[in-house]
Amino acid sequence: MDQQNFQSSELEFLLDYDAIIAIAPNLQTVLSKETAFEFSKQLYQLTKLVYEKYKDEKEEFNT
Repeated sequence: MDQQNFQSSELEFLLDYDAIIAIAPNLQTVLSKETAFEFSKQLYQLTKLVYEKYKDEKEEFNT
């Protein structure tokens, strides 16, 4: 999935290279500016999955 196929509404939630390195400086040794977009997409997708599971479990608990 490249940047063109990623939904524009989701692009605002992706982190750029500088933000990623500011949060986790150790990643500077393994992450390049070229791979930062893919890493950020994967991080966002993981966050979405965790949030969806949280919502499902919360809904299940409330019923």
